[in-house]
Order: sequence, then C-alpha cells, then structure tokens
Amino acid sequence: MSPTDDHPAPERPLAEINADIRGLFARAEGRLTDSERVRHAMLLAEWAAAIRASVVPAA
Repeated sequence: MSPTDDHPAPERPLAEINADIRGLFARAEGRLTDSERVRHAMLLAEWAAAIRASVVPAA
C-alpha cells in the first residue's frame, strides 16, 4: 500500500486519531461544547482522509 497523489499518506496513524476522538468524548462526558464540536469535526476530517489514504484501489 503506497500513497498516491490522490491519497497522500496520513500525517498520523488512524489509531492515534481515533484515540483523540475517544478522549475528547471521555473528557466531555458525552456533551461537547461549541469549541469541542469544532475540534471533533476537524478530527473526523483527519480520520476520513487517513481512511481514504489507506484504501488500496482494486486491480
């Protein structure tokens, strides 16, 4: 699995991004403030980009 121009290598591993998302909710006890919602959206975008980068195109 090598990164391409369409799907560059993620800057952080999926597990690390996922841990940040889980930690955000754990600290907020399930209720996010407006700034935490913004952070969550940024983490989700980063996570989605990492997922796209990890997909191997079909032959």
